[in-house]
Amino acid sequence: MKKLTGTMKKLTGTKILAYSAVALFMFFASCKDTNTIDFSSDDNSNLQSESNSDAHMEDVSDMSSVAVSADGGTQTGGKADEIAGTPRSIKDKITDTRFSCATVTLEFFPDNVPASTGVVANPHGKIVIDFGTGCTGPNGRVRKGQIVIEFKGRRFLPLSFVSITFVGYSVDGIKIEGTRTETNVSDSNESAPKFNITEVGMKVTYLDGTFATRTVDKTRTWNRAVNPSDDTWTVTGSASGTSRKGKEYSMLITKALKFSRSCAISLKVVVPVEGIKELTASGKKVTLDFGSGTCDTKVTITINGKSKEVTMTDNGD
Repeated sequence: MKKLTGTMKKLTGTKILAYSAVALFMFFASCKDTNTIDFSSDDNSNLQSESNSDAHMEDVSDMSSVAVSADGGTQTGGKADEIAGTPRSIKDKITDTRFSCATVTLEFFPDNVPASTGVVANPHGKIVIDFGTGCTGPNGRVRKGQIVIEFKGRRFLPLSFVSITFVGYSVDGIKIEGTRTETNVSDSNESAPKFNITEVGMKVTYLDGTFATRTVDKTRTWNRAVNPSDDTWTVTGSASGTSRKGKEYSMLITKALKFSRSCAISLKVVVPVEGIKELTASGKKVTLDFGSGTCDTKVTITINGKSKEVTMTDNGD
């Protein structure tokens, strides 16, 4: 692999995910043009719907992680004097620029009772990220409505969970609905915690009124490094839903997808660095092979035994 040089631009999660969605569109379009494989407009719609929904939810999930980690009372239990009966702002504890035009409040629930040590054994509460009737972040994205996050338990202890719902939430006019739940399913002494991810009632509605739906059941393993920028995570599981054309599809990860934070920063594209997933719709199976660990944007697509390697690109936004 060629070594990257120069100054790396620091991108927000939304910017990176936006590049990812554009890259996937460019990728699908290039597959459609080739005579090597049979890639229809329905295939294009199915793959775009799945990947675009995934990008939106990963963005929201990342923002919820930032919010939950911002306050000591939410992630580790905190002290008794940190418990408040009414919502309080935690915006001053968040440096992520995606929150720059939002109001962020934290409210603990009545069962958030401190142990004898003064530390809450099982923190339980709600964080609301409120973008109001619309505000534009530094990356140009216009967000409206609320992301509502319920959390319970210390983040890295078994069975702790974060549940994400939406109230009139949209990004650039694209409306997001449904519930995403992330539950810690690992032992308390595991260095690489595992989280089960489910999505129920997910619906992404676009400006033209078309929409895509998705149900997800995945497991994400977080491989934490000494330097957080070197963190990686692997994802297994499946998803199913309908595309904007109303076509039903299913997705199965057949070889764990591995993601690298450093690759995402340096390449400006969030794609796995290795792993395989298969998408099936209308009796046709499309396989995406992301390689075996090289930090690049090359993907091999296979349909009916015919393959083509494609390099993902963005539009230079």
